[in-house]
Amino acid sequence: MASASQENDKEQELSYVERLNISVVSISQVKEIIKTEIINTLNAWSKGVKVDKQCFRIIGPAGVGKTQICYQISEEIQKELDRPFELIMVKSPVLSRDDFIIPFPVVDNGNTSFKMLYSDFVPKASSEYGLFVIDEFSRGDHQLQQLLWQIQNEYTVHRYKFPRGWFVVCTDNPDDSQYSMDMLEDAAGLRRQLHVYVDVNAHDFLTHAIKNNFHPYVVEFIQAHPDYLYDFESQKLGSVFANPASFEKLSDHLWKFHYNGGISANFEKLEVLCSGLLNVHKAQLFMDFVKDQKDINPKDVFIHYDKVEKTIHLFVETGNNAKLGELMTGFCTYLATSRPDYGKKELDNLVKFLVVVPIDTAALFVSLIDKYPRQSEEFSYITKIHSTLMKSSSDYKKKFYESIVKAGKD
Repeated sequence: MASASQENDKEQELSYVERLNISVVSISQVKEIIKTEIINTLNAWSKGVKVDKQCFRIIGPAGVGKTQICYQISEEIQKELDRPFELIMVKSPVLSRDDFIIPFPVVDNGNTSFKMLYSDFVPKASSEYGLFVIDEFSRGDHQLQQLLWQIQNEYTVHRYKFPRGWFVVCTDNPDDSQYSMDMLEDAAGLRRQLHVYVDVNAHDFLTHAIKNNFHPYVVEFIQAHPDYLYDFESQKLGSVFANPASFEKLSDHLWKFHYNGGISANFEKLEVLCSGLLNVHKAQLFMDFVKDQKDINPKDVFIHYDKVEKTIHLFVETGNNAKLGELMTGFCTYLATSRPDYGKKELDNLVKFLVVVPIDTAALFVSLIDKYPRQSEEFSYITKIHSTLMKSSSDYKKKFYESIVKAGKD
């Protein structure tokens, strides 16, 4: 029979998401889940159906984009419903309970009573719809958390009720060793929220980055190296670590240099900035990519295969399967996120690439098709390429596709 200390050690080995026993989703999935829940609630009310609002708690690593999607939810709901949908965000680590409610004396016919003065953090009665976001909920002090629990459960501060159309979302880092947390975590606290854990997802980051015009170097670097998006090992060591938010800041610095001499004239300054955002090791990898010293850009495989063909053949001849696997992953990520225009030349380049690499590496291209929802743009794009090549290229059909089918049966 396990001792109490053994049970405690076992519990300590579990990650926070395992201890909570909740679903792990991507940043785009949680955004759609919350948007849908809010719109569904408003639609039900409009039909006279009485349903309760749901408070969500988004948990995920620092810099993954939890705060950013709250702004996106507010903006997108406002557009979809064609009505104002405001956002108030409060930062728990820098607030106290008194920042929300302050009692003040009122004298009436010689009798003194107290009323509450509410801060501008509280939605005004004239603001009909909105999203109240509690950022880093568990880094607030205990008294503040008790007040915020009332907001999450009753949509009320003391005796002041939020307007009916206001919804509540809170964000948190996981309660793991690398974060400083102050959790009030009992059954009453847990029941007030619907908990979802957000995982790092390169596809979501790249979709956001391309849509918002991140610098091409950042987009192409993550397309080539999706695993570099979040540096968990450096984070655990307490070092500066690469994450989606730091790559967004790096993109801004790259654009700024375009208006001050250009990037190539500022490599030394850029490397210092880059190391302060990503750490020295990741900065060197990024700078090497920018200087085109070591990496094959996945875009070149599709558009300028003749530039990288020699290097790819060298990887094959030397059995560098790790590098080939990394390149194929990057190439598939590039196709799915950028979805570039193509003609016969680009399709020929794709075939040359797929038939030269080992079959287990080439099979990643097929698995990409099944990775995305059937109604998604990514699935439609890759499927169209596949069907076109099945009809027009005997090399693709026989040396690539049929070889993969045979290998699967074997």
